[in-house]
Parts: sequence; structure tokens; C-alpha cells
Amino acid sequence: MSRRLLVPTCLLLLGLAPERLTAQSYAVQVWDQLQEHWKTISKNDDDWYLQNYLMGRLNKGGTDSWTFYFDKGKSYIITGACDNDCSNVDLVIKDADGNTVDKDRKDDDTPVLSLQPEKAGRYTINVEMAACKEEPCYFGLGIFLK
Repeated sequence: MSRRLLVPTCLLLLGLAPERLTAQSYAVQVWDQLQEHWKTISKNDDDWYLQNYLMGRLNKGGTDSWTFYFDKGKSYIITGACDNDCSNVDLVIKDADGNTVDKDRKDDDTPVLSLQPEKAGRYTINVEMAACKEEPCYFGLGIFLK
């Protein structure tokens, strides 16, 4: 490879590297918060375990929806977390008919939902980014099962 191509290529790669590291550091912030949620939930009752989790990113005012299957009669706790640039993330869970089952729209960055389905089926969890000072903000969602 000629020097004329090597220098711009190296500069381009160096320019992309900080963004990747930043995204990774935000993901670590969110993961650490989800781990703290698990410690808090399992502290009083060690029958709880993390069944599923996901991470994503949203701009202020953005919403992301995820659909999961939940079993009848089982107990679930759904928690949200976000990076240090986020000060308010909200969660809403709806049944297959679109009815709101539970919601946490408090002005905080640690929403918690409880669910004990009366019938098994698909439920949709909406993550709403209410406040984000440096976009995008990274969020996490943890589903705990007992």
C-alpha cells in the first residue's frame, strides 16, 4: 500500500476508534446498573434470576418496543437502566390487546415494573427516553423471573 493511502486510512481508523470505545463504555455503564438491580432484587429473595436483558440507544423523546412471551402465574420484575447522560427513562408494558398492564413514568432513570400474567402470551415493553443530555443515550432492560 502506498504511503498516500496508508496515512488517510490510519487517520480514518483512528477517527472511528473513539466512537466505538465510547459506545462500549456506555454499554458498560448500563450493564453495571442492571447488575446492581439484580443484587437489589435477589438480596431479599434469592429465587430471582435474570431471564433476559437487552441494550439499545435512543434520542430524547424516542421509544423502542420489545415483545416477549410471559408465562401465566409466574412473577416477573422488569427494570430499566440508562447511561450517565440520561436522567429519565420510562417503561410501559402492554398485553397482546394493547392494554397497559403496568408503567413507570416517574422522573428517574431506574424504572421498575411488576408482572404476574393472568394469561400466558406476548407482552410488549416500551422503553421511552424522556431525558437525554447527550444523544444518543444508551439504555438497558432486565427481565427477572422468580
